[in-house]
Order: sequence, then structure tokens, then C-alpha cells
Amino acid sequence: MGFVLSPYSSQSQELDAQKLLEAVDDNLWSNTKYIEGRLIIDNGRKERILTWEHWMEGVDRAYSNYLSPPREKGTKMLKIVDKLWMYTPRTDRKLLIAGHLLRQSMMGSDLSYEDMMEDKKLSAAYKATFVTTEDLRGTECCVLLLEAHDKTTTYQSRKLWINREEKTVLRQELYAKGGKLLKDVEYLDYRPLGKRMFPRKMIFRDLLKENTKTTYIFDTIEFDIKIPAKYFSQSILKR
Repeated sequence: MGFVLSPYSSQSQELDAQKLLEAVDDNLWSNTKYIEGRLIIDNGRKERILTWEHWMEGVDRAYSNYLSPPREKGTKMLKIVDKLWMYTPRTDRKLLIAGHLLRQSMMGSDLSYEDMMEDKKLSAAYKATFVTTEDLRGTECCVLLLEAHDKTTTYQSRKLWINREEKTVLRQELYAKGGKLLKDVEYLDYRPLGKRMFPRKMIFRDLLKENTKTTYIFDTIEFDIKIPAKYFSQSILKR
């Protein structure tokens, strides 16, 4: 992949890198999460804006309900472990999306279905190594290289730019097994939410496409809330 490790990289710094990644996870991750937000999908010719509400519990359960535009209103997605069901009112059908289909573009965006519905601790899935320090948008960042423990993980490696003082990610690159750069993600507009610093905006770019980007805006975020069981039952898809 062309990553050059700093000559100062050592076992102790690798341990520090893992601890820094754990601190980043503590900032971003929670047992449950509720989000209201917008997806702005720019395919290089026109923009589409989708609004949705989203519930997540741990790494295995997530539910999304799309509120607008009219064409997408009522579209719902339910993730249970490694399966994702999608309901569209236009067809009045429930479709199972599993296996390699999870990696397809979601509604023409730069995110896959897997990207959209995934919420896991990076520190549990990857081993972190310190690479170097770099200035990014006026902030000195620690650059970490993450290598997946499991060979079935979609992105076998990641490169993160982390504000060490605030324990926040400013940029992330996602790589395939062979080292090909697939996507990059920018994290913007961090604001305090209780004891956390959380981004209000993320910009995804699928680098296998030309001149596209998808902006993910969080208008409402609530952490560690109680979510009724009905949100993770297939019966909710046709309500």
C-alpha cells in the first residue's frame, strides 16, 4: 500500500496506538444510538437529499426509516446480525440483502448498505500501528494504520488521521485486501455532546466512481437510549 512506518515506531508506541483507537471508539460508539439526519447524494450531475431516522443497538441491530423525498418516503431497512431487509412502499415488497449484495451502492450513494448500517468498535476489529504525524486542516494528527484481525472484514486496512488531544478522527481511508484505496471519509464540524465530541457532518467518497460524494449530516443524535424491541422486529417493515 505504500505506507512507510516511522523509524520511531516501537512496540510501546503500537500499544499507545491501540489505546488511542480505543479512546476514539469511546468518543464515537455507544450501546444504543438514535439519529435524525440527511444524506446528500451528489453524483456529479445532480444532488438528491434524503432525510431519515435511524436506531442502532450494539453491532448487530439497526433500523432506518426514510422520510423524504416522496419517492423514497416509507422505505425501511432492518439489520439483524449479518442480514439486512429492505422494504419499499412502491413495490410493497420486503427484500433480503445479504452476502456480497451488502457491498452494493445504497440508493446510488457513495455508501454501501454495509457502510450505512454498520456501527462497530474499530479497536475490536483492527490492530492499530502508529505511522507518523501530519498536519491536516491546521491540526497536527497522529496517523494510524489499522489491519483487520478477520480476513472476511470488508475493509482489510484503514488509515486514520486522529486529533490526539480531542480523540477525534478527521479523515479515514478504506482499503481492500490487495491494498487498493476504495473510499475516503472526512469528519467535520465536531461539537460537544455531553462528554463526547461528535461530528455533525461526514463526507464519503467512493473512489471507484468519478466526481461523486455523499454527505452524511446528523441533525439529532441521542446516545445510550432505551429502544423498544418493536424497532428490531420484521413486523415494523410494513407498518
